[in-house]
Amino acid sequence: MSEASDGIGGMAGRAARGAAWIVAARFVMRSFGFVNTIILARLLVPEDFGLVAVAMTAMQLLQGFSDIGISQAVVRFHDADRDDLDTLFTLGAVRGSVIAFLLCALAPLAAQFYGDPRMFWVFVGIAFQPFLMGLLNPRFFEFERNLDFSKEFISNAVNKFAGVAVSIVVAVVFRTYWAIILGVVTSAAIQLALSYVLRPSLPRFTFKSFKKVIGFSGWLTGVSFVAALNNKLDAFVLARVVGHTGTGVYYVGKQIGEMPTNELAAPIARAIYPGLSSLQGNRERMRTAYLRGVEALAAVAMPAALGFAFVANEIVPLLLGDKWLEAIPVVQVLTPILGLQTLFLATQFYAMALGETRLVFFRELIFFLVRFPTFLWASIHFGLDGAIYATGGCGLIHVLLNLTLYSRATRRPFWEPLWQARRSFAAIGAMSVYFLLLRPHFGALLEAPLLARLVTDVAIGGVLFTGAHLALWRLEGEPSGAEQFLLGIAKSAVARFRGSRASA
Repeated sequence: MSEASDGIGGMAGRAARGAAWIVAARFVMRSFGFVNTIILARLLVPEDFGLVAVAMTAMQLLQGFSDIGISQAVVRFHDADRDDLDTLFTLGAVRGSVIAFLLCALAPLAAQFYGDPRMFWVFVGIAFQPFLMGLLNPRFFEFERNLDFSKEFISNAVNKFAGVAVSIVVAVVFRTYWAIILGVVTSAAIQLALSYVLRPSLPRFTFKSFKKVIGFSGWLTGVSFVAALNNKLDAFVLARVVGHTGTGVYYVGKQIGEMPTNELAAPIARAIYPGLSSLQGNRERMRTAYLRGVEALAAVAMPAALGFAFVANEIVPLLLGDKWLEAIPVVQVLTPILGLQTLFLATQFYAMALGETRLVFFRELIFFLVRFPTFLWASIHFGLDGAIYATGGCGLIHVLLNLTLYSRATRRPFWEPLWQARRSFAAIGAMSVYFLLLRPHFGALLEAPLLARLVTDVAIGGVLFTGAHLALWRLEGEPSGAEQFLLGIAKSAVARFRGSRASA
């Protein structure tokens, strides 16, 4: 076997193990978060979520405006010394303190602008989160650089459990939006403590490596700034145009719609970045590894996202209750497009691994110049429905921009990643035939209880997608790809299960 193949194979193996840890962490986190969302959605009202969403959006905007990419910098700098890490800590601490101060300063203005005095204390309460997160131990991200995500699993599981526990207790006892705020702050406090417990360190305040750090992070800060504008201005616009209730419906519906991609596909994309960084000396090996990552993402993200949209009529009332039925169109429209966007999420990591953060910045800037005016116009003229369809349409534009970014970074055809995912797209067609053409004629199924319909639809959709995917793979001569990797995992799991039964 060639050295290149060894390198890609070794990276793929380590990335797969890293992705497995991230998937496990996200599964635990989202399991807690899932329970938290369902319980809070039933105990609180959409207005409560809309109220907190405005303050959370302000916080996330300020965080995005000033993000220096501490974790990405640690991953990128394989030779980082103490001065580098201490400089990153100092920048993070200053950033967190400034954001907390600005949120407190904005509190009275927000209360006056929205005509709601509750907004003042919501902003002040949320300000504790960025202050605590700014003090995180940068050495903790050395685990990510080494593709060791087990410590992140521990940290995420514990801090999420603590935050959810506090949220649920406060919601049950007081039935107040403070349940959301206190849960967020508790989670941040636990994450801060664990970053030092799991990776002991005593950072100093210094700016000795400021020039080196900002050389990498400068464009990345610009990317985060514009990305924050793209992702976080929605709540401000909607709260003013459709009110807190409509904002809450959009916010929670989008959260639910992001679940399939966040839990399954995002961990794979996240694990790809440090793996690609380790191959940065050979662009061809990086490109091959990236395309394999796209293939794996397609096999996971697309069926999960599209299937979730097809069963939105069942899953939304089943999880959230009838008072959230207005969130169904949010899930139906946005989830498939979010799945398609996630498919090319690794493109940004690829460009970052190449050091092409400038290209990533201009991609995000172009997207903002298209998206925000479109979203604002559609929301003002068509309300919540306009906001939903504007977000979906602009999501497709984001996919095209990512493909263009790939082409510029590699000097290869923009359609190459799409071709790499061809079997997944074709298999999606087989699944869609059932939901769009056959299912409407199954009268008995349509009249069954929600849970029975959901389980049946998921089972049939999963079998059709998997069967079509494997059939196409065999027709192509069983090339090395996602199918071979997943079948290998399944065979290993079956062998271990049989071995454990035989020894028992």
